[in-house]
Amino acid sequence: MASRGWVRGLGFGVALFAAAGCGEEAAKPAAEDAAAVEDAATLDDAPTLVAPDANGEDVAGAPGKEPTAPVGGWLADELRAPRAVHLTWQNDPATTMTVAWSTADTDLGAYRPKLWLAPTAAVEANGGQLPYAGGLVLEGTGETYRESLLGIEVGETTYVVWTVEATGLEPETSYTYRVGTWDAYDPATGALTNATLSEPRTFRTGRLKGQREPFEVVLAGDSRGGHDEIAQRIDRFAAIPADFWIFNGDMTQSGLQEEWDPWMDAMEPLVSERVLMPVQGNHEVFANVYYAQFALPREVDLPEELQENAWSLDYGNVHFIGLNSNSTELVEDQVAWLEADLAAAKADPDIDWIVATMHHAPYSASKHGSTERLQAHWVPLFEQHGVDLVFSGHDHNYERSHPVRGGEVVGAGEGVTYVVAGSFFAPPYKNGQEWWTAVSHHGDKRNYVRMKVDGKTVTLTAWDGEGAEVLDEVTLSKP
Repeated sequence: MASRGWVRGLGFGVALFAAAGCGEEAAKPAAEDAAAVEDAATLDDAPTLVAPDANGEDVAGAPGKEPTAPVGGWLADELRAPRAVHLTWQNDPATTMTVAWSTADTDLGAYRPKLWLAPTAAVEANGGQLPYAGGLVLEGTGETYRESLLGIEVGETTYVVWTVEATGLEPETSYTYRVGTWDAYDPATGALTNATLSEPRTFRTGRLKGQREPFEVVLAGDSRGGHDEIAQRIDRFAAIPADFWIFNGDMTQSGLQEEWDPWMDAMEPLVSERVLMPVQGNHEVFANVYYAQFALPREVDLPEELQENAWSLDYGNVHFIGLNSNSTELVEDQVAWLEADLAAAKADPDIDWIVATMHHAPYSASKHGSTERLQAHWVPLFEQHGVDLVFSGHDHNYERSHPVRGGEVVGAGEGVTYVVAGSFFAPPYKNGQEWWTAVSHHGDKRNYVRMKVDGKTVTLTAWDGEGAEVLDEVTLSKP
């Protein structure tokens, strides 16, 4: 893949990290430093060909010849070669998909980001070639940014992320897609002009809200520079038949772009075909860089500077919530939105389970321990509105609590179960034991959790990093 021409070394970023008093806790994140956050089309039921004409305008056309690659291939232009292709949801998981990528070309005026997709069944019927006729071409937007900390730009390199959201998709349907750019398509010859495209990839749209058929989610967190170890195992992770992944933060050591690039490179075989929904960790110190990487739901009821810091979505019969736990001020500023969101989910007959994710742990017996600001402001809301599971990281080990309510262990189904899954190849921490602890394991085993939902039953299976040892398994049920 094309290099981004990094000019900012890790040492300078770490020096700023330490000078800002960050250590194991992040510098004031996005909501406390507004300057740290840099600020589609609908698919028809029976789509027709959509292609750029010779003047660069999108037009509907009749079926033409299969697009043919120019001499040198579609990846000949290294400046425009897509890298870090990854999927998120900004809206309904069943009918939308957001695809983002980066390039070395940061010219917002010259590069037109495009997503070319078609149902995989149509691709298979076309001999494995992505058809242009009957397929879809959607244009998106680009965002440029520089590394910024506490409102001060600390880098001279401009980076870019390109984002396209497809809407109106069919639920539970496989799509094949390519991303990139080109100037024009000639339906008579099948020629794409000045085309630079990714290789074909696939994704599958999600479950409609309220459906109770089985599905699976993987939850993990805290890689902290472990991208080489991830890369060695990524084929196995990508083969897990999960509908999507949730990551509880600390993907990088400090959040510089030169750390994001190898992390994205390592994860791309997974995240280009499975959605990954993240939350910010304390090591994503360069908050503007973190929020540039991912296109997340914009919760309009949050203060503008907090939109994308917290998010929620419904997948089948589960309501998922992501939160930013990085400071007391941030925690307090999310309370009103969180309370309203939880109350609506609790009252929704289509929702059987509520699952929340954040970086810091409300209950942990390892190095950092329990997070008092979360116990003060969010735990009462979790208990009041029937949250079933809370996943976090921060401590680089594995720990599951007994059900907890009112500061004590309660019976099954009467409280909140807290899971720390915080060693996805970050430096390991020793595990601990407290009154709430049901199971714990040292972080040197590494870990991730496979969550299988089957109607009124949820099974959590925690695996070691090699996928060879089951660290923990528990089943939760509802009448």
